[in-house]
Amino acid sequence: MSRFLGIAAALLLFFGGIAVGADFREAKSEHFIAYYTEVPEDFVQKVLDHAERYYEELTRQLDLRRYDYWTWDDRAKIYLYPDQETFAREMRQPSWTGGVASYEDKTIWTFPRDAGFFDSLLPHEIGHIVFREVIGSRRVPLWLEEGVASYLEQAKRFGADRMVQAAMEDKTFIPFEELNEITPEQLRESPNVDLFYAESVSVVSFLIGKFGTERFNYMCEKIKAGRPFEDALAYAFFDIRSFEDLAGEWEKSLRPSGGRRY
Repeated sequence: MSRFLGIAAALLLFFGGIAVGADFREAKSEHFIAYYTEVPEDFVQKVLDHAERYYEELTRQLDLRRYDYWTWDDRAKIYLYPDQETFAREMRQPSWTGGVASYEDKTIWTFPRDAGFFDSLLPHEIGHIVFREVIGSRRVPLWLEEGVASYLEQAKRFGADRMVQAAMEDKTFIPFEELNEITPEQLRESPNVDLFYAESVSVVSFLIGKFGTERFNYMCEKIKAGRPFEDALAYAFFDIRSFEDLAGEWEKSLRPSGGRRY
């Protein structure tokens, strides 16, 4: 997956109604509709199969409490352009963008690629849509948005702590107070994009690993109800009353003496 994909997705989460000019064919599964043009049908079917798997895995692994089950006319949509050039032109995106998503429309726009499509791009974008379905349009830090979206990317998730620990050793670690303030615009100009994603999914994994999915869900419910994110943390995680507490507990868990391996 392009390292910029998450940024593009985050920027488009709240913008629906993007026009699609090409003539698309259609294929359906239980929770998804794929629209495609000049894309092999076996690839389209593989996209639908993987999308269904990730939909179920993300919902199950995070035990997300949702009330919209993506059936019939409410299925999520995946538009598949034949190549990156066509995608960039039709969607008016920079040439480096691997895909974009709109949470309001439950829609993903992308194109086939050899590396990272099924194990990175697709679960990431589905993660964005599912998470936003849970918390609505409430404002949350970018690291939380991207950390949840990255949760099903196994390579990114399981390698995150090692990357963050290495950053602690070589003094490139992004302190939580800085991580918490990073915006998509700042990230686009940052030389530490990969580290940002590693730290983001590391914090999300820490919260779920230590406190469980039920408390994580409770935090999401408080966010959707309109609580500021720091308040939602305090309501959901009794040992964490502030961002400072979260920073301390998370960083301690990453150090050799922290003893965390859930």
